[in-house]
Order: sequence, then C-alpha cells, then structure tokens
Amino acid sequence: MKTKKIILTLAIAFLALGSGLGPEIAFAQSSQNGQSGLSRNSQQLDENILLKPDALVDGQYVTLGDLFSGIDPQQADIAVAHAPQPGKQVVLDYRWLYGIAQRHNINWRPRTTADQVMITRASQVITMEEIQDAVEDALTQHGVERPFTVDLSSENFQIHLPVDAQTTVDVTGLDINSRTNRFVASITTGAQTAQRRTYRISGKYYPLSSVPVLVEPISRGSIIRPDQVEYRDFRTERVPSGAIRDINDLIGKEVIRPANPNEPLMFRDFTNPILVRRGALVIIRLVTENMSLTARGKALENGSKGDVIRVVNQTSNKTVQVEVVGENDVRALPAMSQ
Repeated sequence: MKTKKIILTLAIAFLALGSGLGPEIAFAQSSQNGQSGLSRNSQQLDENILLKPDALVDGQYVTLGDLFSGIDPQQADIAVAHAPQPGKQVVLDYRWLYGIAQRHNINWRPRTTADQVMITRASQVITMEEIQDAVEDALTQHGVERPFTVDLSSENFQIHLPVDAQTTVDVTGLDINSRTNRFVASITTGAQTAQRRTYRISGKYYPLSSVPVLVEPISRGSIIRPDQVEYRDFRTERVPSGAIRDINDLIGKEVIRPANPNEPLMFRDFTNPILVRRGALVIIRLVTENMSLTARGKALENGSKGDVIRVVNQTSNKTVQVEVVGENDVRALPAMSQ
C-alpha cells in the first residue's frame, strides 16, 4: 500500500512539471500526440494561413494583416500592437505571435522557435545636408558673414519622420560663441503639429577664402592658360600665407615647381615666362605721337614681360635699354632717341 502511494505521488509530480514545460516542448508534444485541439477542417485552414517574415508599416499600429496572410479579410485591419518609431525596427517572436493568433481565433501555430516577424516603420528622412543648410541660413540671419562652412558634431545624424508628417526643418534656437565659432542649435520638425519634435545639435562654423587652383596637373616650364585655373573655397585657416589670391596673378605665368591640382598655389612656384632670351634677335619698336619706327636688335640678357633689358641696335650698333612687351618684341623707352 505504501509503495502505491509513492508511485501516485511521483505521477502527480510529473504531471505538475509537465504543465510548466516551455512552449517549444509543448508544441513538440502536441504535434507528436496529434492533440492540437483543432478539427481536420481547421488543420487544413492552418495550411492557408502563412506568417509574413517581414512587414513594412506606415502608421502607428501593427495589424493582423501585417503579420499573417490568408486570414479573414475582416480581421486584416485589426490593430494588435504599436508600431516602432519611424525608421526603427522591432522583432515579434513566435511566443508573442502564437498568443495573438489564439486571442483572435486564427488557426496558426509556430512550426519552429525561429518563427518571427520583422516590423519596420516606414519614414521620411531628413538628411544631415538638409539640417546643415538650415543651420547655415540661421547663422547668416544671426550676423555670420558668408562664405563659411559648417561642421556638425554628428556626421551620421538623421531625423526620421512619419510618412504623413511635414518635412520642414526649422532652427528654433541658436547659441553662438563668436570667439570660438562654436554653436548649439535647436532643430525642430513638424512645427505647429502634433508630430512636433525638437533636437539639439552642436557644431562649428569656419570662414572660407576663395583662391585660384589648378584644374589639372601642369609640368614645369608650362605657361598657365585661363582654362587651366579656377576659384575654389577653402577654410581660411588652411590657406597658407603667400598663397595667390587673384587668378590674374596666375594666368600667363611659367611653372617653376609643379603644383597639385585643387590646392592653394604659392607665388614662389611661378614666375614670369622668359619672352626674350639672351642672344635672340628682337624687333625694337619706337612709337611717338608723330611717328612709328622699328629696328632689329640682339638681346644681351633674358627678359620677361615688363622687364627692362639691354639690346644692341643692329643698325646703329649701339646698346640701348628696352622694355619687353612680347615674345622677341621690345619697346624702346621714351628716353631713347639715339
């Protein structure tokens, strides 16, 4: 009799433990025993109801139709959960899905513990470029002179808004430290709506200087043409002293040290090209109000445009000073009457 009581006690304990088994074991046992609690017709209906592995939702709620296909159309729009924030994702696992199915009398059950649905909330994205443009406009309105560029502290920062929200970006607050050029801006989206959101972002603005640069590599000895240079903006602090600021100071110059394209250019890397070389034959021009004379001469030294050099007049065999005006072309100075 005592032995029977022990056996009965163990059986009750086993049943108690069985009632606390996890869903994985419960599902396996139910499948093995064929005790699903559903009729054969219901089991056939299960085959038509499929779980959607991914769902993209626009609104604030997740519906049964976002989770299951093949359900009664009247059930498809029933909201069963809050959607994640715009641009965010959430995973609904097999336990939660099975509970929802039972609650709404949907004849579906997980096949494995890996069954899940990835919910993604659709959104409109306000990019960092849009935020930067708004901040630059606000800085200008607060007296910061252009040109300048803005460096925001969060390079990958984005704002995700609901698909039906206004996409306007307003700078509703701006604190500027004029000594360090740093600022803190309050960025507001969806102003004057229920979807209004405000974000704080910090950064720094940098004044810009426009200087000429080469648009292509140019070898030593080449003469700079107008189509080989253009203006480009650089942070003022990064433009070295001695850099060329006026493009007209560059055109027509000879390269004495090759320079990299798209970088500030230095006066020391360029010179006036030699238009008259020592020993070259030149045309000497003497122009006054009453006459214009030309003569041939021989250069005694090199000269660039605007340089004053000595040449020998081959007609009179006298040495005279002239100004270089072009290639092998010189102009007699007014003092020359010999």
